[in-house]
Amino acid sequence: MSSFISPLCLKPRFSKRFALILTILHCGALLLLLPITLPIEFALVIKLFIGLLVLASALHTSRRHLLLIDHPLYGCILHYDEDSGCLRVVLQSGFKAKMASGCYSHPQLVILRVEKKNEPLIIFPDALDMQTFRHLRVHLRHAV
Repeated sequence: MSSFISPLCLKPRFSKRFALILTILHCGALLLLLPITLPIEFALVIKLFIGLLVLASALHTSRRHLLLIDHPLYGCILHYDEDSGCLRVVLQSGFKAKMASGCYSHPQLVILRVEKKNEPLIIFPDALDMQTFRHLRVHLRHAV
């Protein structure tokens, strides 16, 4: 029980699994543009525009969720609040919040959501050391 009460600092690293999944998703979206036939004379321009949108999505997702550049939940500290019986989060900015009910825990993936923050923190097992990832999953399973 002592490990459950101790605070847990989350500073995930680059995840090769997450990078592979994002690459497959965005390359698949680009490949699906090729067989689409459009009856308009501007079909190539429309495909090019949609392709640029997919590339912009890949860039944004990679910067924000894979590399965690300016992510609001990076470096947060989780601790169990015994009074309310829930997990609390302290962000690096000093903002304190309660964990949202939309958190997800799986042996291969954890998604953290904080109330009043719209961006989730997606963590794969290779982004944290195994002990921290296990503690995080136990915290989420028993406190949320």
